[in-house]
Amino acid sequence: MIPSAPVAMLPLTIALAWALAALMHWWPRLPATWRLRLSVATSAAGIGFLVAAVKAEGLRESGLTSVVLVGPTTLTATASASASLYYYVLTAVCLLLGFSGLAFGERLARWLAPRPLTSSVAVAWLVTVVRFLLEKSAAPAVLVQATGVTWLAPVAGAYLATSVTPTQPAGKPLLRALLAYAFLVRGFVALFGLVATRFGLGSHYDISALTFVPVALTGDAYTFGPGTWRQILWLTLVPQLLVWPAFTVVAGVAGAALARLLPASPRTTPRPPLGRTDSAPDRD
Repeated sequence: MIPSAPVAMLPLTIALAWALAALMHWWPRLPATWRLRLSVATSAAGIGFLVAAVKAEGLRESGLTSVVLVGPTTLTATASASASLYYYVLTAVCLLLGFSGLAFGERLARWLAPRPLTSSVAVAWLVTVVRFLLEKSAAPAVLVQATGVTWLAPVAGAYLATSVTPTQPAGKPLLRALLAYAFLVRGFVALFGLVATRFGLGSHYDISALTFVPVALTGDAYTFGPGTWRQILWLTLVPQLLVWPAFTVVAGVAGAALARLLPASPRTTPRPPLGRTDSAPDRD
């Protein structure tokens, strides 16, 4: 299952998603000065969102729609929350990231830089949790859609590709890393969807409302009991563990190919061979 977005908003959604993804992925490789500036800017953004939250009044409502891979767009839930709630979510996320960067930036960067797979997966898991919180707080659609793991795949592929040393063959190590990334990320999303559906947590991860699913290709239609294991199997587990990993690998390879075409930028953090990145000992 994938969330849908208005076509007119799609370019803005993708631009915002890729900008945020690039910042989060390449943060460990930035020079210390730029990491400090980014942490300060993130903390300042958190304070700005807090001010906006205090000033916000009223209620917000947001319809959450999803597209089953073989079916039409379906309204799965309607979120209603205080107009200030999503600002508080953004405040918490920005202050947490900003404080972590200021307090543990050097140690965290030294630990993450030689572990690109771990770093990329952590970004995707964080985005998944933030997406859920934004949906529950009825955040604007463009913001909600931008915080999705679907958009991360080409950025993660580019990041993993630039972790391969110039003398190292990029094919097999990169493909193995992308496969591991795809199943670790989509497995987490599948688990998130399973819990959201079984406990009725709402958001587009909760597919209990999808009880009638027409299949566009064949004209058939299937019915499911809300929150049943059969519904979870066919609408969450099969897409997330079979279909979306394939898309993630393909999109990751595309991002990696583009990264290979771009000129290399100066680096301050050495990059170990990709095949050994996530087994490197911590020498802090």
